[in-house]
Amino acid sequence: MTGLALTAVDLAGQDRARPKHRLLFLSLNLSALGLAAGAWLRDSTLTIGAGLLLAALFVPMARHLMAGLRTSSSWTPLSTFFFGITCTGLFGTLVLGEFLAGAWFPTWHGILRLGHLHAGLLLFLTLGVVGAIQLAIPELMNRVLYSTGLGEMVWILLPACAAGLITGFLLSSVHIQLVAGGGLLVTLALGTVNLIRTWSLAGQPSSIATDHLMIALCLLLIMTGIGLALGINVLWSPPVMPYGTLHLVAYTHTAFLGFLLQATVAGLSCALPAILAAQQVANHKKRSAYREHLTHIMDRWRALQVVTLSFGALGLVLVSSLTWNLPLSSTWIQAGTWGSLGILLVHLMMVTVKMTQVVGSTPSGDRAPTDKPGSHHTGV
Repeated sequence: MTGLALTAVDLAGQDRARPKHRLLFLSLNLSALGLAAGAWLRDSTLTIGAGLLLAALFVPMARHLMAGLRTSSSWTPLSTFFFGITCTGLFGTLVLGEFLAGAWFPTWHGILRLGHLHAGLLLFLTLGVVGAIQLAIPELMNRVLYSTGLGEMVWILLPACAAGLITGFLLSSVHIQLVAGGGLLVTLALGTVNLIRTWSLAGQPSSIATDHLMIALCLLLIMTGIGLALGINVLWSPPVMPYGTLHLVAYTHTAFLGFLLQATVAGLSCALPAILAAQQVANHKKRSAYREHLTHIMDRWRALQVVTLSFGALGLVLVSSLTWNLPLSSTWIQAGTWGSLGILLVHLMMVTVKMTQVVGSTPSGDRAPTDKPGSHHTGV
């Protein structure tokens, strides 16, 4: 996701035909492989080394991202504050991850683990993706936000609510979590309404990217509501609904599939045609035609692609709710799990096929709609 963002913002800021940041991309992938291998082998030395490499990349990575994001027409000074918070979350999760891998503070292991997880998942990924969506949707629709003031409020309130949630987790205070979670739900709802109004005033344009981004926000609202319900459930003694590790795993992974995967697929669908067109075609007019051709490929099977990802994720939510009353060996649980995974697999196959077609499409095979028989084409 970071590599995609780096490439997209670089092409948005400058007209270049070749990718840059090759050393940065190589180092990012090496650090990711090192962290995965360290976790698999339970090798703390390998994990610490990979984490240090990733931390060393933080400054150039954050600088390139912030510089590219500033090219957005929706950028404001508060946007700088917001994305500064998200970058701080990334750096914080790296530092705390090093402390955990080294086991240097065993007494504080639980607090460090909570801080490590939520700084990365909540501050960097969740807030970063929501902020990117608020910048991207007006750009995709060639309009400004319906309410600039409401957009500014989102830049301020989202970090405040996230800070409240992390405080509640660290202090094990369900009441603080509920207050901060309620504020987060209201802020996300207001931001989503603002984007929907922007979309409506733009004439309700539709593309695979906008569909995925809007559904990602809706699913994030659902998951936030479920999180609040879980917190309220804990306040009862005994809890109204039994809740265990399996439910937590189902809840968090559904959030990943329902929100982050939707946003990632949207980013690929939007950025990949622009990246390939900028790399392969130097002429502006021909580049626009080639990009439209690639975008048309990415928009194929749009409804089916959106439906399979959405219902596959929601199917896992249903399965997790069924585990409250049914054993894991139940036919309903098994059918729901494999059925939901099968639907998600169909979605991933469609995305893979379209990406393969886009990457394999050559500029010479593209023809603008205005081409006439017998017209002369020069090689690109």
